[in-house]
Amino acid sequence: MLTTSPPTTDSQSFLTRGVQKRQLANGLTVITKERHDKPVVASIIWYRVGSRNEELGQTGKSHFLEHMLFKGTDRFQKGEIDLLTLQNGGANNAFTWLDFTAYYFTFAADRWQVALDIEANRMRHTSFAPEEFNSEKQVVEEELRIGLDGPWEALENEVWATAFRQHPYHWPTVGWLDDLEAATAADMKAYYDKWYHPQNATLVLVGDFNTDEVMPKVEALFGTIPTGLEARPLHIIEPVQKGEKRVVVKKETPVERLIIGYHAPAIGEDDAYGMHLLETILSTGKTSRLYQRLVEQDQSVTSAAAHYHDHIDASLFYFQAELKPGFALAAVEQAIYEELERLQNEPPSEAEMNKAKRQIEADLVLSNEEPLQQAILLGQYETIAVAQRLPEASRGYHYLDTLLERIGAVKAVDVARLVRQYFTSDNRTVGYLVKENANPASEATSTGGAADEQR
Repeated sequence: MLTTSPPTTDSQSFLTRGVQKRQLANGLTVITKERHDKPVVASIIWYRVGSRNEELGQTGKSHFLEHMLFKGTDRFQKGEIDLLTLQNGGANNAFTWLDFTAYYFTFAADRWQVALDIEANRMRHTSFAPEEFNSEKQVVEEELRIGLDGPWEALENEVWATAFRQHPYHWPTVGWLDDLEAATAADMKAYYDKWYHPQNATLVLVGDFNTDEVMPKVEALFGTIPTGLEARPLHIIEPVQKGEKRVVVKKETPVERLIIGYHAPAIGEDDAYGMHLLETILSTGKTSRLYQRLVEQDQSVTSAAAHYHDHIDASLFYFQAELKPGFALAAVEQAIYEELERLQNEPPSEAEMNKAKRQIEADLVLSNEEPLQQAILLGQYETIAVAQRLPEASRGYHYLDTLLERIGAVKAVDVARLVRQYFTSDNRTVGYLVKENANPASEATSTGGAADEQR
């Protein structure tokens, strides 16, 4: 037995038009969207578990478990999932982030249902053979080490760890190396048993299929899986930051880098929509304010960007800049503060606001044309847009129905207020990446802030 919602026909978003949502008796949410323009089907299953759900001393489990789900089940031996995907001309992969873990397949429309067989089986029947666990642990640890050798990871990890004192956004998705080294197969199996079950999952299907024909197959494969224990909701609130934090990371690097992070609202909060617009104004395209100031005018950086992502809980709005040789981190940092101050003293023009809103809409359309891209977007928001603060019309994947309207309602004065309210020195964490033998002490002093004079 399942509950069903009718297809969405009057949606404000082309992404949700024609979407149907069902829930099996065991709690599995199933979202389908038929698209018959291409003979392709994308399937992706989302689990509401990411690094946010881990505990101190147990970090990296969500990502490690993602690896283990490719290492064999009671039906599919090691390598067989990838082999079946290859034999059927498809592709598969998985990803883990702060709030979720997801596994996807894409196949031609005449052979895609093998994905359902695999996902239903490995939801509860993944094996944790000691030899496979130990072998994969080495792979995950090496992946972590390689990441830390990358241009940004070491600095990003330290900035987030410094900005968040209490909330589990404190640690990276891949976890801390010591925790991974201490992990056991029994630990991983217990974590799997806690989170991998129907009522904590959403299956999304987008492409060339008939929903009424597919649902009996989904019911037969997934419907008999036990519901699982309901996980207790997390009620972890990061305390308000009471002053600027700074961190310096030293490593062998040909260029120095800068990250400035500000605590920012969670998905569904009123100010979150303005944050997306602010990100675009500051950072999208060659006419954006950061590009014009740092790349064109000052010529001090090779790249500069602002980032704000939707998360279940309050996260960070952060800036990144990669410096050209001969330029000082403190000078680039100060230039960013000056641009923020300019935004609050001289709010964006109507033309700049309208351009940013069009850019957001265009990106939403153009970057989500393919079945897999749409399946990812539908599943992501069904997973993270769950807070009671969201109105029913904007909850789950319906968040996409009202997203552009809510962003469109943001005014220039709202942008100025956001800068004044959030982009303060007390609310920021600054990170410098410097060369191994550098002495950044003379640079790493507070250089003011856009909102400081306004308080």
